[in-house]
Amino acid sequence: MLVPTSGGRIMDQYSEAEVRKALTPYHSRIRGAIVAGFAEWLAVAECRAMNGFPPILYPRTVTNYVFDAIARNARSILGSDSTVRVLDETQTVKFCFRDVVVGRFKKGDDDHLGQNIPTQAVLDFVDPQQSLPGFPPAAAKVEFVWATDELGTEIESMLVVARDRERLLWSYPIDDAAESGSSGIVVLPRPSRADHDEPLIKPKVASKKDAAGE
Repeated sequence: MLVPTSGGRIMDQYSEAEVRKALTPYHSRIRGAIVAGFAEWLAVAECRAMNGFPPILYPRTVTNYVFDAIARNARSILGSDSTVRVLDETQTVKFCFRDVVVGRFKKGDDDHLGQNIPTQAVLDFVDPQQSLPGFPPAAAKVEFVWATDELGTEIESMLVVARDRERLLWSYPIDDAAESGSSGIVVLPRPSRADHDEPLIKPKVASKKDAAGE
């Protein structure tokens, strides 16, 4: 349930169970957007390697590309659903499901929170007491967070995450494997490195300081 705070703002108190129930009809499409976006990046990385281009220098470049690909796929997959409202913004896109849940896609950090540049828009989104322009004030705000292995060749997890600024409130997995009780790792085809000695994506452990695409 949602109750007003003493200052008149809305305090998001939707439980994990309530959000999960609201999003369950969309889980497969949310997963599909993430998997398709990441597969696109792997295809691009393979093309770069086959043409002799060196590995991407900055991890942020990869993160930004994957975010762009996921956002494009999500707009296509979810945008035709009359129960989903899509709001395109300058550096991001948000999805409103039946006026109950507002979600956005993010790469996860070490704490399974979406990586963010702390703009005012970001601060409003991760503050459960702040409402968002253009969305129902009572809607719960969540992030669809994805994470890869250290080599950046497999999706290890896909989560729905609720947060209070930098604090994780709750999360649950939305990948098929986790729901069926298996490993939770989504294995995508590994790009062929052919005769190239350099890895397509340099191993790097993600840190909170890695900026993410908005």
